[in-house]
Amino acid sequence: MKKWLTERLICPECTGEEIPLDLTVHEERDDDILDGELTCPACRRAYPIRGGVAIVLPAASRDVLHETSGYNSRIMLSAYLWSHFSDLLKDPEATDAYRIWSSFFRESAGDALDIGCSVGRLSFELSKTHSRVIGIDTSVSFIKTARDLMKRKALEFDLVIEGLLTEKRSGQLDPAFRLDRVEFIVADALALPFRKQAFAAVTSINILEKVAVPLKHLANVNRVLQKNGAMFVFSDPFSWDESVSPPDLWLSAGTNGNGRLRGIDSIGAYLKGKGGVFDPPLTVIGSGQVPWKIRKTENLWEHIRSQFVVGIRSQGG
Repeated sequence: MKKWLTERLICPECTGEEIPLDLTVHEERDDDILDGELTCPACRRAYPIRGGVAIVLPAASRDVLHETSGYNSRIMLSAYLWSHFSDLLKDPEATDAYRIWSSFFRESAGDALDIGCSVGRLSFELSKTHSRVIGIDTSVSFIKTARDLMKRKALEFDLVIEGLLTEKRSGQLDPAFRLDRVEFIVADALALPFRKQAFAAVTSINILEKVAVPLKHLANVNRVLQKNGAMFVFSDPFSWDESVSPPDLWLSAGTNGNGRLRGIDSIGAYLKGKGGVFDPPLTVIGSGQVPWKIRKTENLWEHIRSQFVVGIRSQGG
């Protein structure tokens, strides 16, 4: 964990009080903390830093640390590395999803937060326009991989063909990425460990459907988004799953009285001020859909249509 991140973190169990974390360093190298702890002086909870990866999760989320399936599995790591970087590898099956999402970013002296960063592509893109960039995900495997890419400044991974059969893939990252500006940590979208109004830009790409309380996720975005001149880039396929969240919490047609309301229309309404979730509201400056792919094996693909909306706050709030 890069030392500059320390001053930006608060305890995820004490977000209302915004308690800064105390740092204890056991091993470091060139301002990168390899082993240590972050401790809350109020609730006394400790958050470990191991192998350079800070794990700043509330107690309720820590079960994910023991999962070896799902987003911590070998096949999902291969799938997301291909999805994030296949265009840089000149793969003919690649989409231009990350070019589209990153095209909305504006030059800013402020920090940016990439929620659900996976293996880091959008965080790297944000480094071209923002002073500091923090990518968060609950997958330890994804965060370790993103940090490794950041440190090596190159791509090299095993692409799953089928079963245990793999092929090496390698290539260079975009030299325009300002990797010194980027850091990745394990953190929860529903308990963001950052002070209010900390970020000039926040992204939420294909994460809303994967959180247990979608509206709480949006409220967390509002808490950390600056009141003036801030940008929120949101995209999601709205493929709701009852194993993740009950239908009465979905932000589109479900059992919550939303009738036939579509998810993208619901998000637009919240950005514009519905329910006071975004305060002050944002002005929607763009919307549409982005074709995106996840390649699990040579013969198993997910073709996704992710619907996006981009909101900004004026300089006057």
